[in-house]
Amino acid sequence: MRVYGIFGIKESAINELIENHIKTFTIINAYNLETLKNLKEGDFIFITSTLKQDLRNGSEGVLCKVLEVSIIPQIITGFEEKEVVAGRLKVEMLGFAKCSITNSEYIEIRFRTF
Repeated sequence: MRVYGIFGIKESAINELIENHIKTFTIINAYNLETLKNLKEGDFIFITSTLKQDLRNGSEGVLCKVLEVSIIPQIITGFEEKEVVAGRLKVEMLGFAKCSITNSEYIEIRFRTF
């Protein structure tokens, strides 16, 4: 199966997804934001804690179905208040997956449902 990928997600966030089967991620990584621009409701996506540059044959993650996707401005407060672009990605977990082939845009995966 050929799908888009979201990389470098915290293991604790992936564990929440596995536990609850539905989760909304806030994405601020530039590479992942580019991927979000291509997604639409109903697409399938591979989510992993592995960084894109470390992805190899056998890298593990989860296969999800996109429920909602949006790109929004977000205010970050701290020493100075600033606005950044963030993406919201709501997904439903379908099963566990392993990467089998990678290229610049898509990832080929093998998956099993839970």
